[in-house]
Amino acid sequence: MANLIVANNSNYTNYLNALVPGDTLYLRQGVYDNNLKLNGLNGTPLEPIVIVGEANKTIFIGQSCCNTVSITKCSYIVIKNIKLDGQNLSIDAVKAEGTTGNWAHHITIEYLNIINYGNSQQNVGISTKCSAWNWLIRKNTIIGAGTGMYLGNSNGDAPFVNGIIEYNYIANTVGYNMEIKHQLNQVRNNFSGTSVDGKTIIRKNVFTKDSTSSTGGNARPNLLVGGFPLEGFGFKDYYEIYGNFFYNNPVEALFQGTGNIIMYNNIFVNHFDPPGFRAIYITPQNGVSPQDVKIYHNTVWALNSSGGIRLFNPNTSYQQYCYANAVFATSPITNFTNSLDNITDSYSNIGKYVISATSNITQLNLYPRIGQLTGSLTLDSIFHLYTQWDKDFNGDLYKWTYRGAYSGCCMNNGWPLQLDTIASQKTTTSIHHLKNEMDCIFLPNPINTTLYLNCDFLLPCQIEIYNTVGEKVFGTQLSSTSNTIDFTNRSKGIYIMSFKTKNGIFVKKILKQ
Repeated sequence: MANLIVANNSNYTNYLNALVPGDTLYLRQGVYDNNLKLNGLNGTPLEPIVIVGEANKTIFIGQSCCNTVSITKCSYIVIKNIKLDGQNLSIDAVKAEGTTGNWAHHITIEYLNIINYGNSQQNVGISTKCSAWNWLIRKNTIIGAGTGMYLGNSNGDAPFVNGIIEYNYIANTVGYNMEIKHQLNQVRNNFSGTSVDGKTIIRKNVFTKDSTSSTGGNARPNLLVGGFPLEGFGFKDYYEIYGNFFYNNPVEALFQGTGNIIMYNNIFVNHFDPPGFRAIYITPQNGVSPQDVKIYHNTVWALNSSGGIRLFNPNTSYQQYCYANAVFATSPITNFTNSLDNITDSYSNIGKYVISATSNITQLNLYPRIGQLTGSLTLDSIFHLYTQWDKDFNGDLYKWTYRGAYSGCCMNNGWPLQLDTIASQKTTTSIHHLKNEMDCIFLPNPINTTLYLNCDFLLPCQIEIYNTVGEKVFGTQLSSTSNTIDFTNRSKGIYIMSFKTKNGIFVKKILKQ
């Protein structure tokens, strides 16, 4: 039977090995000075095992003995709302271990605050060194790590398959903000979960680097994606990279990749000029040449004197497209034979086209000026297979006469460019139902005595609870993301929770048993 288990820093290890599908381990606030070792824990698709803390109040302190969150042979696990402080030790924050025969699948890592894992470039915020598939890495903040995320083993024998990486903020890393490693032929045959064709989605993340970056031979791009197998399972896989904000790299490219890449609606800004490095570089790596490449509706503003978007030595059995981008850089677009409807100019001339081009991030606004970044209707039929092919950076319907990441002019009502997590796009109608954990989580539901409530709303938020006859039985103002509500003396039955925020009214049904 599934249970809600409330634990603290003195007793949580007593419960770890006994967790079963559907269990929720709720870690109360406090400093935890042992690691979170997850070994052989397996939930199910309908009943995952959830380990959740109180946002920024449940703090795991790094220990020199071991990685702070260690994952071995686990599946259908959710890890949420925990702060990890590595104390600048030579360890990783979250790691699916590279031990012989290990695997980890259907793992959700969300709302973690990861700091002080920058002892060296080899220390990582979130790492998979074993075969890993169907991971969801969402809404995490990783600051100052050696490498923000490193997914896959360095030699290509541990594939990262069918992942979703979204709404993360990765800043000030020594090496990569994120790298997904290449995959050797046949390595996808080892597990049924990797013996598939699929895709990995990278969307709505902020990748930024600064003076903490390593230099010389250790210099790394913000994001690097490696190639998929050239035969067998994974041969048809591709990366779908959209809606991300890349900001600054003083030592390397903003993006480098190979294989099958679909990249659209991203914004790339670099106010540095790393010698010899383009802003976006599609080039062979580890024996895999660029294959099916579609780059469209991106805005690129880069001081890189070596170039903006460059394609090098592609596999000519495939087509590579560069359509409807707005690129402001030296040598804006090079080597694409299928290049159409792009608007290009120099780094210094971008101010003619956008509302506010400035190195001051608080005033940066790359939304088009009136009458700018437009042209004839771009052919869109080759893009229809992709997740948000018809939306712009803000999630608005794209008018295919525009160029770059935005569709529209004059007034940008979307997320203002900044060094933070990108706001989740929520419905702006007056009332809608909460349908996913990006809005709120309720532990447990049904309730026995106490409801533990974690919300990602813009605070403050007014909450009201009504019974089935419409009587208001509770009301309060939420000022923090983590809250408890006492239901001990409430009657059994269904209750309606109403959340009033500036985005509208959100409702959720809960059951007292």
